[in-house]
Amino acid sequence: MKHIVLVIILLLSVFVCNTWAGGRDVFIRECGSCHRINGKADPVNPGDKAAIVWKKYFKRKRHPVDLSKISDEDMATILKYLRDHAADSEQPESAVIPK
Repeated sequence: MKHIVLVIILLLSVFVCNTWAGGRDVFIRECGSCHRINGKADPVNPGDKAAIVWKKYFKRKRHPVDLSKISDEDMATILKYLRDHAADSEQPESAVIPK
């Protein structure tokens, strides 16, 4: 029984790490092309804003560039990643894209 519990914990840990890394990878791939040092836009990171601010920012279509080239699935992944690692989250990230 003890071994089964350990295997389940290990599998859950791998799943959580892969989900987190996947969001980060999509964020860097889709957003990092412009939001980088000497890019078209200033560097931006999840920890730059609170989760609710990220949600409202995209819901109100405040992003100055058309984001329709990003698939709905990737956009949902990006938004989840931004909220999960926002300034007010338990795991804020402020150095994903160096400033």
